[in-house]
Amino acid sequence: MADLLKDKIVIITGGGSGIGKASSILFAKEGAKVVVANRRVEKGEETVKIIKENGGDALFIQTDVSKKEDIENLINKTVKHYGRLDIAFNCGGIDGAKKPIIDFEEQEWDEVIDVNLKGTFLLLKYEIKQMLKQNTEGVILNMASINGIIGRPNRCAYNSSRSGVIGLTKTASIEYIRKGIRINAIAPAAVKTDLFDKYTNEDIELQKKYAESHPIGRICEPEEVAEAALWLCSDKSSFVVGHILVIDGGVTIV
Repeated sequence: MADLLKDKIVIITGGGSGIGKASSILFAKEGAKVVVANRRVEKGEETVKIIKENGGDALFIQTDVSKKEDIENLINKTVKHYGRLDIAFNCGGIDGAKKPIIDFEEQEWDEVIDVNLKGTFLLLKYEIKQMLKQNTEGVILNMASINGIIGRPNRCAYNSSRSGVIGLTKTASIEYIRKGIRINAIAPAAVKTDLFDKYTNEDIELQKKYAESHPIGRICEPEEVAEAALWLCSDKSSFVVGHILVIDGGVTIV
């Protein structure tokens, strides 16, 4: 076990798969006590099992981030179990429908915005409230996307939700840095997750095309994003505030 996050109490939403799962495992290896929040019970419990088998400390709390009551429950149970909240990685999210704006249904729009944008707002709201109550320093990291920076066709809800997260991150970081709460975001390109496999229908040729569209020549691994998240959540990035860290293999510079 390392100690970059030794004895820190961390909430990671979306911790049952992909980047959230990789981050939960890595943060635990670095000494954190990790609360894995996830909508799907079996996935969240699987992550906790892996952490405990490797000698770490973790707790699963079923959470739908689009519901205020679930988020209040997440914070309350975390504090009841571990005594406080030091770090939060708001990592969960959904992809949503892929079609032109004029074909997008209102329900499809609402579904993505409720989880990705409203969910991040609600998480920030209650995480910050708890950290202010403790009167201790805290760190919050939000999940954005390069789609929130450069945009992509046929993904109006997803792009808008991630752009909104960037705006939320910058606003919150200014509002609370003098209160000792440091807030940033990460913006990955394509990452080899279950969501990516679903999006490409596990089509190997299509996945190769995606890899070739990245100047680095491959798709990002979840563990690579987790390493960046670890740095932003640790004291190693103590002077980084309101930053959107792009993790894209060069996509946004071409």
